[in-house]
Amino acid sequence: MGLRGQANVGRLDQILRIGIGLVLVWIGFVDRSLIGEPVIAGAVGLFGLLNILAALVRVCPFYNLTGINTNNTDD
Repeated sequence: MGLRGQANVGRLDQILRIGIGLVLVWIGFVDRSLIGEPVIAGAVGLFGLLNILAALVRVCPFYNLTGINTNNTDD
């Protein structure tokens, strides 16, 4: 399994994570007027960055903990 782990994020999941992650990064770090509290805005932006990272490496630690795998071998 190694450091990277086995890919458990499928293609559709990957696309959705990147799109939602970009929106969350925008809300958390760029347009802070949507969330008044800086700590919460930073947490939202960080969550977006983590989703983008999981999409790029196609491994989600939460999926590993829960046994979820959206990755098809046909992808």
